[in-house]
Amino acid sequence: MNTARLLVASLALVAFMALTAGASAQPPRGPGKGGPPPFDTLLKAFDADGDGKLSEDEVPPRVWMRLGKADANDDGVVTKDEFDSYRGG
Repeated sequence: MNTARLLVASLALVAFMALTAGASAQPPRGPGKGGPPPFDTLLKAFDADGDGKLSEDEVPPRVWMRLGKADANDDGVVTKDEFDSYRGG
């Protein structure tokens, strides 16, 4: 993994972890405002096979613990629609 990709992945991971660590009844506030990173940012950081979806084997285990909850149809991948629906956005 090159340095730039590692940096993007690290930043996406930190942003995602910060968002989901303190999840409450309040709606997400959005990127740059304490909310989740955009799905496209997560894809850029973790979508190893380029299919536009994120699976458990593509993301770190700590990320999947939270991201996997958005897998509405339990097919083992999270799509942009599932991610947006889970976030309420």
